[in-house]
Amino acid sequence: MLKKFVSSLFALILLCGCGSAQNSSINVADTAKNIVDTLGMSDHMEPVKDRVVNGLFFFEDGVVEESSVYLANNKSADVVAVFKANKMDEAKKCAETYLSTLKEMTLSYSPDEMFKIDNAIIDDNGQILILVVTSDIEQGKAKVSEVLGKK
Repeated sequence: MLKKFVSSLFALILLCGCGSAQNSSINVADTAKNIVDTLGMSDHMEPVKDRVVNGLFFFEDGVVEESSVYLANNKSADVVAVFKANKMDEAKKCAETYLSTLKEMTLSYSPDEMFKIDNAIIDDNGQILILVVTSDIEQGKAKVSEVLGKK
């Protein structure tokens, strides 16, 4: 009886470990590119260099371990950003601040893009934070949920 209990407990521990390893093994660059491609945004999106990301989102040192951000190269407000965060609450606040700034800038030159920003998708699974601004909100939500393992 004790052997069964110990082996069952060991199997449960291994299974729990596998679930968290899956989340931490997400490649943020591949994930961001996949979201851009899935949402059909690849014709007008470009990756942002790593050194620019901190200037856009104002992350303090140690908040984000890894990031991949795509911004529109036309006049749209489209954004796809994937972050592997060490401090999720701070990373979310920075993403929300970025959206507020984007909203203020967009209001001046392209007010018809406001709907996308007001309905931006910000979601996380505790380790990965994803921000998506797109006109296809439903498909964006579905893809983010899939990537984060919530589907």
